[in-house]
Amino acid sequence: MSTGIASGLAGPAIAEALLHAWETLRQAGPIERAIGLLDAVWPEHGRDRWRALSIGDRDACLFLLQASLFGEELKTVATCPACGERLESSFAAGAACPSPTHWPQPREPQQLDHGPWRIRYRLPSSDDLMSSSGDDDGGDPVASLLRRCVLAAERDGRAHNAAQLPDEVRRRIGDAMSEHDPVADLRVGVTCPACGHAWSAALDIVAYVWEELDDWAQDLLAEVHVLARHYAWSERDILALSPVRRRFYLDLLQA
Repeated sequence: MSTGIASGLAGPAIAEALLHAWETLRQAGPIERAIGLLDAVWPEHGRDRWRALSIGDRDACLFLLQASLFGEELKTVATCPACGERLESSFAAGAACPSPTHWPQPREPQQLDHGPWRIRYRLPSSDDLMSSSGDDDGGDPVASLLRRCVLAAERDGRAHNAAQLPDEVRRRIGDAMSEHDPVADLRVGVTCPACGHAWSAALDIVAYVWEELDDWAQDLLAEVHVLARHYAWSERDILALSPVRRRFYLDLLQA
């Protein structure tokens, strides 16, 4: 994915697309938000394609979106599980997840050989996560994902289904999925300066981008309200102004 594509995320069209996504996705779950945001900014790729990407490839695009719209710096807050100390830290988005060099495509199926077992599987996608949440697998999300993502399973040439896999093989499939799609469960090493306890904290890029978007949208609409009230301009006209010009008019009103 070229930096030229990312640098094009500016202007009134993008602002309106993001505002529309923020408005329509407020009551949506995290998976729908992730797909909706990517589709709002890069609609030329189609919602179905975003849904079919592996979770890690999808989230890599969200990291790029975050860096392009709101800056490279990510600020996180964590609570030490040992002493309860509240920790604030920051790091670059590129350090957590390097930007893709090309638009990701849905991955080809993988093969895993484990002892007498030969497994053919694909990496979970947003479609899989959304579908498995409604599946009837006794409340076991792992079983539901395996049922969808394990395409074929053989032991000594005899076919088996995902429900027949032993726990050891299920764990090995999960490990292989993590190895091939590491951004799907991205974690950041944290060390508490108060007690020295070290642990691995999950970084939820979907929630992070949404929080940034929510702050941006509310600030932007507050600016629209002030300018519309004083100048009687339409929302469309105000959004068409560059951020610099909007700031200039707001400063004039406060002078």
